[in-house]
Amino acid sequence: MRISRVAIVMTALLISPLISISSAFADSKSPAPTNQNSVDVKAAYKIAFDQFNKNLKIYEDQRREINRIYKEAIDKALADAQSAKTEKQTQIQKRQIMNARQSAIIAATVDRDAAIEALGSPPVAPTQPGKAPSASINKSPQTKKSPTPKK
Repeated sequence: MRISRVAIVMTALLISPLISISSAFADSKSPAPTNQNSVDVKAAYKIAFDQFNKNLKIYEDQRREINRIYKEAIDKALADAQSAKTEKQTQIQKRQIMNARQSAIIAATVDRDAAIEALGSPPVAPTQPGKAPSASINKSPQTKKSPTPKK
């Protein structure tokens, strides 16, 4: 009997703070959003999305320019290597030309990577506002016919 009284008292002591917290939490809830707030959120989203599209276009244009410069540098390195080739070259001269071409390609790649890094990450699209709560629809649970085992 003594153990059950102690258990009841301990349970009551543990539950009483939770009851007072939950009632205070219920009082602090904000009122349900009105239709005007929904319109404001949609307008703010539209403005943010338009700004995102502008920023994305600027980012893509800059990225396209970086890639154009990179392609020109690669094409120049390949053209220089091609024009330096002759039939009467030694193996050492051919390797020097290939090393120069490879060095130019590596330098162009490093420059491109540094430019992209300096450009930063692409802009992030704004999150769409949540849909306004609609009237709850009582859906009756659909009963499925269980498959019968075949014999």
